[in-house]
Amino acid sequence: MNIKVKIGLLLITVMSISCEEYLLEEPPTFISASNYWQTASDARTAVNGVYQKLNDVHNRFWPVVDAYTDDQVSRTQGGFHNAFGTHTVTPSHQMFEQFGIYSEWWIGIGRANNVLKFVPGIDMDETEKNVILGEARALRAFYYYQLVRAYGDVPLIVDAVTTEADFQKPRASVETIYDEIIIPDLQFAENNCTDGLHDGHITKWTAKLILSEVYLTRAGHRRTSQGDFIQGDASNWALARDKAKEVIDDAPNSLNLEGKTNGANSTPAYGMAWDDNNPFTKESMLELSYVQVLGLGNWLSRESNGTGTATGYWGINPNATPLTAEGWPGDLRRETDANPDGLFFKGGPPGVGVQLPTPDLYDAFEDGDERRDFSVMTRYETPSGRPYLCQPTFRKFIDISYYTGEEGTSFQYTNSNIVLYRFADALLIYAEAQNEADGAPNAASYTAVNALRNRAGLDNLTAGLSQPDFRAAVWQERRVELNAEFKRKFDLIRTNRLVTETTNINLDWTADQGSLSDYVNCYTPFYNDRPQWPDNEWLFPIPQSEIDLNIDNGWMQNEGY
Repeated sequence: MNIKVKIGLLLITVMSISCEEYLLEEPPTFISASNYWQTASDARTAVNGVYQKLNDVHNRFWPVVDAYTDDQVSRTQGGFHNAFGTHTVTPSHQMFEQFGIYSEWWIGIGRANNVLKFVPGIDMDETEKNVILGEARALRAFYYYQLVRAYGDVPLIVDAVTTEADFQKPRASVETIYDEIIIPDLQFAENNCTDGLHDGHITKWTAKLILSEVYLTRAGHRRTSQGDFIQGDASNWALARDKAKEVIDDAPNSLNLEGKTNGANSTPAYGMAWDDNNPFTKESMLELSYVQVLGLGNWLSRESNGTGTATGYWGINPNATPLTAEGWPGDLRRETDANPDGLFFKGGPPGVGVQLPTPDLYDAFEDGDERRDFSVMTRYETPSGRPYLCQPTFRKFIDISYYTGEEGTSFQYTNSNIVLYRFADALLIYAEAQNEADGAPNAASYTAVNALRNRAGLDNLTAGLSQPDFRAAVWQERRVELNAEFKRKFDLIRTNRLVTETTNINLDWTADQGSLSDYVNCYTPFYNDRPQWPDNEWLFPIPQSEIDLNIDNGWMQNEGY
């Protein structure tokens, strides 16, 4: 197994948005601020600490952003995501108060602000200094981008915290955050970060790609913290189109076009971005690296398995032998010394099942689409031809080495990377934005979409589509191309489809989706009664503890909570 470089092993500052903690957690207790910020090495280590929050948020709990959309449900018991299925989310939910999907972004912003305050005073190469400042600003922009999309209005904090006044802020409007932080920060980053392939650090092309998506988002619909339903300025379509085109035309990145055959198991070209032994492919534009060290690994392999056996989807009888027709005499019980023919993964992934794919997502793929059976994994064969079975799960979240029981692996710290942005994003952003900006698709937009379809083994889109038909085609491609990449709910919001696309979805696995028996594995109350997505849950609530701490700053809870 290839051991990858972990970004941000040394943490520089620990800060929280909570008022008391923001003051008390001064730059680290083991290194005083006056002794730090002296060398180029200090600057690099500090910005690596900003990256570390990106890893921390995504390695376990951030998939909640897509909970109970048409792509993702939780298993029968539901777990952490119960309230998201029944649409009874409250500001005191543990997801907001305990699991860091609000506070961790602010810790990262605090660290970025420290870099931006202290690094300019370090005597070092100016180009290198601006690269570090560019990365810090890009990260700060991305953290704010996640916050405004998920929570709406948030305080505008752009300075290192040295006095109480630095954090005693009212919530600023989403538009203010975009105009004064997110866009200027990304523009600085695109002009100062490195020009090359992504290696775990943000490049100028990463910044351009995120900026193109920011423009795409601003052109779309959203609900404000006050409950208003609005659509953004249409001028953003052209901005998104042009910025994505810069990436397509000039970036050193490109699609992975070659797959891998490893004995009996094959990975299509589409899946190569998640090959654990080949991180940071030419397609990768923002990838999070994890290592097999407790506290530095990725927990999503644990969270993404339906149950401790493959029964249900592969047959309701635990002694079933679903592959006997292929000459395999095993049953579904775990492979052990006493049961060497077991077909369940030898590594014994626990059945947490917090995020699971829906049969509705499976149905969205066209026949012959190579992306389907990679994205929704139910079977895996080792190079020797040894088959293993599981209930449907997101392959992009899985460390196969752990599932197959490789020595030294653990569900607490798998080393599978998480890919947040790829060259494919640029192609789809360009195609959608160009069609909207110009009133009809052009040849370049067809070329962009067809590149993804052809790689997946599909024919070109029908030529001569109208603007609405091409729009629908791009939305379809985004769903099947970008599934399990933390984009589905945000896409449904900005295209005003959150209600229509999450109502009456298919939750029943049948023979049409490969199941050997009729099979359901989602939170039972959600399966039995799916209310329309409520207006208030277009946004998450601000954690109640933060509202309580900021009463004097005029904070009001998001409408409807």
